[in-house]
This record gives sequence, C-alpha cells and structure tokens, in this order.
Amino acid sequence: MIQLSKNYSLPERQEEPIPIKVVGVGSAGSNALDRVLLDGMDKDDLIAVNTDVQSLASSVAARKVQLGRSSTHGLGTGGDPDLGYQAAIESADEIRQAIAGARMIFICAGLGGGTGSGAAPIVAQLAREAGSLVIAFATLPFSFEGKRRAAQAQDALSRLNDIANGVICFENDRMGDMVSPKAGIHQAFGVADMTISQSVRSIVNLIQRPGLIRIGFDDLFAALRSQNGRCLFGFGESDTDNRAHDALTQALKNPLMDKGRMLSESAHVLVQVAGGPGMTLSEVEILMRELGRHVRDHTQIVFGTAVDGKMGNRLSVTIISSLASEDSIATQ
Repeated sequence: MIQLSKNYSLPERQEEPIPIKVVGVGSAGSNALDRVLLDGMDKDDLIAVNTDVQSLASSVAARKVQLGRSSTHGLGTGGDPDLGYQAAIESADEIRQAIAGARMIFICAGLGGGTGSGAAPIVAQLAREAGSLVIAFATLPFSFEGKRRAAQAQDALSRLNDIANGVICFENDRMGDMVSPKAGIHQAFGVADMTISQSVRSIVNLIQRPGLIRIGFDDLFAALRSQNGRCLFGFGESDTDNRAHDALTQALKNPLMDKGRMLSESAHVLVQVAGGPGMTLSEVEILMRELGRHVRDHTQIVFGTAVDGKMGNRLSVTIISSLASEDSIATQ
C-alpha cells in the first residue's frame, strides 16, 4: 500500500524507529557486518552467528552466537553445509534470544561454504517463526571456486528463497567486474561488503524515512518476490547541478543492474527518490522519465518520495526489483 501524506511537512522529531537487527552468518556475513558498522549502523543492532570461534571473537557485533558448541567445537564446518545446519539447530534457542524483539531482520551470508549455506536458512526460519519480516542478502561464490561450492550455494539460495520474505543475491563474479584486474583480491571482496552495506542502509531508510509518498512493506516485498531468487538493486546519490540524472546513472551502474539492461526483465520495480527541502518536482520527473526508458510498458512501477532535512543538497534514488521467470517473460 502507498500512503499519501496530504499535509506533509518536515517532522520536528524523528518517528519511533522500527526495531531492526542485522545478522551476519558465517565468516563472510561477519565481514559484511564490519562494513555495515563502518557505514553508520548502530552496533547494538548487529548480531554475528558463526561456528568458527576465532572469527566470532574478531567480529564487531555487539551480540555474538557460537553455533554448534558440541558438534563443531568452535572449529568451523570444513565447508560442510550439513554440519552448518546441525550446528544452527543445536543453537536454535540462542539464536531466538538474540533476534527477539526485532520486527525486521536482515541476514547477510556468503553461500557455498558450510556455515553460511547450512545455517542461514535456519536463522531465516527462526526469524519468520518469531513474526519478523526477513530479507536475506546472499553472495554467490566466484566461478573459480569450483562446481561443488557453486552447487551448495544454489541449494542454500533455493532454501532461503522459500523461507525469507525477500532475497537479494550478489554474484561475486559481477562484483569482481567493479575493480581493476590488477587490484588486490581484498578489494574484490570489499566491493561485495560495501554493496551489501549500501543495500541494507537503503532499505532501512526506505522503510523508516517519513515520506510524501510512503512505500509500505507490501510494496517492498512485492518488488523482491521472485521465483528464481534473483533480485535487482541499485542506489545512487548526488549533489551536483544535474543531481537527478547523476544519481540515477550511479544507481544503474550497480553490478546487479547490468547498467539498467536487466530492468527490462522485471515485472515490478520499486523506486524511491529522496532529497533535502530543495528537491523539486521537475527533478523527480526527469529522473523517472529517464528510468522509464529502461523498463517495459507492462512493468508495474511503485513510486515513493521523501524529503529529509538531513540530506541537505543531496538527492538519492533507490531501485529494487525482482526478475520475472523465463516463462512469464516469454508469455509477455
């Protein structure tokens, strides 16, 4: 549902925030938490969940859950998703306590290994049982990591897609395209962490920021709903003289967007444009007209806009969508 605030003015005080937790599952998930904290999320909202006690000890999260004390003895899973699954089941009560009270839970995990692939779907299931809305951010392994790891990742992605309200999937091969071939390998993995953090913060702002046209949870999950687990995400921000155009260009450069070409396969596209008090209707029209060139006539666009005094002269655009199945594309 889109709620239109007819008598809108800049809020004098911030509305009560929605209780949110960000759960990093496995070592890749913990690395993502480091970036999320660096980008401004509250440390108290972060939870690290892992079988590897050394990785857990170095996590920045305020709350830490060691999985499978009896089954893994703090040594990890050796890349075995079944062991990761068993460890999560063993520690289910601790996970429930850690996520208690959160209305919305973001799960960050690298798929293909043991803890991320095995435990992330269990964390998602426990969160859904607790009544929370769940969005999973999952990274898929590089192709050079082998067919077995890729198969384990796809199996875990399928299970996450069945459980979570929405899944945003990041392919490491695409993330690698954002860095120079001569760049250090840590930069390639760092790009994935940065993109996940950006995604989390954008969705938090989308839900919590008061808006002239507000986007509801049902709109968000309709945009994320996908039969094949593949979602699109883009975020751009600019304070230039041509900030509407520049913000959209930046959003479409996200590797998940393929420069906007993949939007032509989308059935639903959610767009939020936010800016300071100086944002004009003309700027919004320019941005949406340019975006319209990348979508088909039958695509349903859900639009929201918000004015936030904290943004100053900046204008931002968030684009979220899911890819339609091949059958539906062929039918259309």
